[in-house]
Amino acid sequence: MSEVKRHQSGGPSRLGPPLRFLGGRVLGGALVLLVVSFALFSLIYLAPGGADQALAGPYASAEQREAIRQLYRLDDQLLTQYLHYLRSLLVLDFGDSFLTREPVMVSLARAAGVTVPLMLTAWSVAMAGGAALGVMSALRRGGRVDRFVSTTVVIGASTPLFATAIILTWLLGIEAGWFPTMGSGDGGLDTARHLVLPALAMIVVLLAAATRVTRSAVLEVLDEEHVTFARSRGVSPGRVLWDDVLRNAAVPLVTQAGGMLIALAGGLVVVESVFGLDGIGTLLTSAIAARDVPMIQAVALTIAAAIVAINFIVDLAVFGLDPRVRKGAWGRG
Repeated sequence: MSEVKRHQSGGPSRLGPPLRFLGGRVLGGALVLLVVSFALFSLIYLAPGGADQALAGPYASAEQREAIRQLYRLDDQLLTQYLHYLRSLLVLDFGDSFLTREPVMVSLARAAGVTVPLMLTAWSVAMAGGAALGVMSALRRGGRVDRFVSTTVVIGASTPLFATAIILTWLLGIEAGWFPTMGSGDGGLDTARHLVLPALAMIVVLLAAATRVTRSAVLEVLDEEHVTFARSRGVSPGRVLWDDVLRNAAVPLVTQAGGMLIALAGGLVVVESVFGLDGIGTLLTSAIAARDVPMIQAVALTIAAAIVAINFIVDLAVFGLDPRVRKGAWGRG
């Protein structure tokens, strides 16, 4: 009887399954980051010439290599070194860059100030525009609007990102002269103007994918029996669209939105190279070219942490939107 009362009153037994669901996701994400951090830490030991040469460079003297061995405690056991490295990560201490001689976190924060606004702006605009175009196209299936949107989507999706960036640079930057074509700007509005063309290039490619996914998800729901039944009962089209179509299409859309945000990371190097942006993609390529191990480790781990965080947010959203997921959590509880 007390167990039934706890269920009815929203006590600990009702909170248990959701907390276990969230706890499992947090634990899984932490384990992924732990494995990634160990793999990144171990990379220097797999390099030709040993860890000291990988850190000091191929042309370092014997004295420099010995100093590196003492600085990074390379004479300790591997697990001991990793635990020391892990303690540094917990306080966000990635060491100093070999290339710039400044703390890695300083360089990383400066690059993130360019990359994060660029990614979030491009992703937000593309998701909102893609959702609107996808719904409009699905509701007018087979009509002129649907054919126009589908054709435009095919063109946008088939054009490589670097080609889109170059075309926009020529049209809006060189010919029209509306926006700067190179650099990150000097902060504030100047930086915002410099990010317009890179954001547009990413929006064009991402908008096509978002429109296609939305159209497919909405069309699939429109063909289901509960939508046909709601229409036959005389429910208004607006209510059918909101209560039956969009709510049921939301789960695949949220899942794909998270995947598209992660996919944007793959285009960072291309976009930042074309427009000369001092972002995380440029920071990573420069670090690889200079064999800047602390910077490579920090950027790679930051990207991994961002991916884990995005997946966690997507899982939370799906848990809230999809009753089947919640039912599964209660069933396991």
